[in-house]
Amino acid sequence: MAQSAPAPLLIERDEMPVSADQLMEMFRYLTDQDARKRELGADQVTDWSRSYSQEDGRLLAGILSIAAACERDHAALEAQLNALLELGANGLSDLQSMAHLREIKLEALPNTLSEYVNDLLEEN
Repeated sequence: MAQSAPAPLLIERDEMPVSADQLMEMFRYLTDQDARKRELGADQVTDWSRSYSQEDGRLLAGILSIAAACERDHAALEAQLNALLELGANGLSDLQSMAHLREIKLEALPNTLSEYVNDLLEEN
């Protein structure tokens, strides 16, 4: 039996700052057991990268860094790294918030992903 794709995040973006409920929903997706949901959560972080306060952005960067360090699914990892790159481009992350990226075993990754991790660590 084929698995259906997980439902998209139920939260919608508006012009208001991201609410606690919206952040909590993102945290749930970023830490879900389902790799596809983790990927969707990271994509949502990327899509909203200009909507976070400094504090929320650093919190998301920390969670994404932890998730990436534990990630086994390459598509989810790529989405997490992309979200971290977007947060950094908007001044919402720093080396300290991404410290767990140093735990990733680069030799176990495809070249493109290991270069991505190195780029993130060198940028900050």
